[in-house]
Amino acid sequence: MEQEVNQHTILQAILELSKQMQDMKSDLQQQIEAVEKRLEEKIEAVEKRLEEKIEAVEKRLEEKIEAVERRLEEKIEAVERRLEEKIEAVERKLDEKIEVVEAKLEKVEQNLSQKIEVMDAKFVILSHDLLETKAEVSILQKSKIV
Repeated sequence: MEQEVNQHTILQAILELSKQMQDMKSDLQQQIEAVEKRLEEKIEAVEKRLEEKIEAVEKRLEEKIEAVERRLEEKIEAVERRLEEKIEAVERKLDEKIEVVEAKLEKVEQNLSQKIEVMDAKFVILSHDLLETKAEVSILQKSKIV
């Protein structure tokens, strides 16, 4: 019986603690919601001020960017003109060098053609010699068999 009283007391204590926890949870939730609302209001006010500042900064930056773009365009045009002149000079030099290389290449091709013709002639002779040697070997083999 005493055990039943203890269990009953423990259950009541658990229920009371559970109720207190629920109440605390509810209070915390209300406090959290109040804090969230205040934070949202503060954030909105800060966002509005920041947006205004950002717009002002963007406007000043756009003006500065436009001025820099104009100066850069002028510099780029000047550089382009100088580069075009240099490119034309390099192209002329390259064309001259290409002509020299093409002439040398033509000589090399002629030399290679001659060497290939000589090699072809040697292969013809070797092929003929090989056929003769085969025939001689064949004759020798037949004579050994007989």
